[in-house]
Amino acid sequence: MQKSATHWPSIIILTIVMIGAGLLFLTGMSLGIVSIFSLVSEAQDPAGIMIGALAMTFEALLLLGIAWFVFQKTRGQAEAEKTLQLPFVPWHIVAVIAVALIALVIGGTVSLLEIKLLNWLVLPLLTLLLIVPPIWILLGIGTNKLDFGPRWRALGIFGVGMTLGPLIMVSLEILLAIAAVIVIAVIFAGQPELVEEMTRLATILENETDPEIIMDLLAPYIFHPGVIGAALGYLSLAVPIIEELLKPLGIWLFARKIETPAQGFTLGLLSGGAYALIESLGASGQGTNMWAVVVAVRAGTSLLHITTTGLMGWAIISAVREGRYLRLIGIYLLVILIHGIWNASAVAASLAAVSDMTMSTSWSFSIVPAAVCGIMVLGIGMLILLVASNRKIRKLSEPIPVANPEIDTISSPNDEGVK
Repeated sequence: MQKSATHWPSIIILTIVMIGAGLLFLTGMSLGIVSIFSLVSEAQDPAGIMIGALAMTFEALLLLGIAWFVFQKTRGQAEAEKTLQLPFVPWHIVAVIAVALIALVIGGTVSLLEIKLLNWLVLPLLTLLLIVPPIWILLGIGTNKLDFGPRWRALGIFGVGMTLGPLIMVSLEILLAIAAVIVIAVIFAGQPELVEEMTRLATILENETDPEIIMDLLAPYIFHPGVIGAALGYLSLAVPIIEELLKPLGIWLFARKIETPAQGFTLGLLSGGAYALIESLGASGQGTNMWAVVVAVRAGTSLLHITTTGLMGWAIISAVREGRYLRLIGIYLLVILIHGIWNASAVAASLAAVSDMTMSTSWSFSIVPAAVCGIMVLGIGMLILLVASNRKIRKLSEPIPVANPEIDTISSPNDEGVK
């Protein structure tokens, strides 16, 4: 039972989680209705809309479950303080891999058939099966035999990672993009001939509907070295700086209440899993024949978010509890580097593929293999790092054995040796 009748941290988190659940549920229901109308009217991608609808509804239900445990804390119930530990045994890995592979094969086959009704019925559920279980199993691997601390706080941090954290991150990224557009506009204003050229291009595009012609017109600008450099700078530097700082938002908020760096690590993994869930499901709304590629890639990024945020959680609590501020700075720079290389590899592969299609280049033969190899090496390295970090932290969390029990054991007042 808590001492104070009003526990404001749990009340605030409960409010945030309930608002998030309500907005997600309403949006999911609205998208579901839109997807039905799109299916009836034979619009381009009703399955993609339905994937978004089911994803948001699932997230809303998950937040409602979290809200119940946080609500227990607002009522001062002892159950809220029970230690949370994720159930995990090695055979779970095999089961999840089997489920993911089956879902990928079935979904990939269905998407290639390009039957809209079949896509609409099958792909949304398969998307959940390909995104959610891998996140759960990665959390299980990283937190194996470790606990999260009080149940209400752990789930509250997960809820913040699904709601407030992404909202702040997206807002900052949009503001940064707007600032970049303003700077570019100022630069353009000083070059009248460039303004005339862009005005002429805009006039042409207003009357053009053929996607191939539009891409041909835009290609020289998209693949201008300055544009590519700006895109890489934004996605590979600015975005990682923002996201790696704010993904562990719940850790920052509870930093002085989290007892050990080990709990910081597990709660960081949980925060990364929350963000991976929101981002991956949000970016998987693709019901066309590219469904398998999109969902498989998004499932892979979960490893990135979980591992880097776990390291940040460990570093944050190490700084707060032990004064290891250099560790925090070093880990922050490391996760920015990992995230930046990952994003740069993905952007490079995408630009190479688009360039080959629009400008008849051969970049894919040189850039795509290098980018894919880079992502694979990072993925394998992060998985090894996740397992090694878990074992190291488990070892550090073990109680130190007594050197000489006969000397160090303190006798109780009832022992015969006490006079």
